[in-house]
Amino acid sequence: MEALPNNWEDIQPNTVYFSTSGLLVSFASEQIKFALKYDRNGKHLKAIEKGQVPPRGNMGLVTSQESGYDLKSKVLGKGGDRRFHAKFIDGILHFPGLVTEH
Repeated sequence: MEALPNNWEDIQPNTVYFSTSGLLVSFASEQIKFALKYDRNGKHLKAIEKGQVPPRGNMGLVTSQESGYDLKSKVLGKGGDRRFHAKFIDGILHFPGLVTEH
């Protein structure tokens, strides 16, 4: 397993990465396409790297309200209007490509 890269260009679909928070993560090709379009600065990758955080005033992973999803990435400031949703599959947090706005 590889460490989670700092930019979306280096992420390969369905490859399992580990974050500094100890989380195993993977991304579908659809998620990578959305991220390359909406997250050019890699803020969501930094949020994923940080791991689970309290929902208010923090950047990181918070509980998803979408049915069938466990966590979502949350960023503050520019780019903070989108959330990338993920679900645990066999202990790996997988981002299939669901992006919502709030």
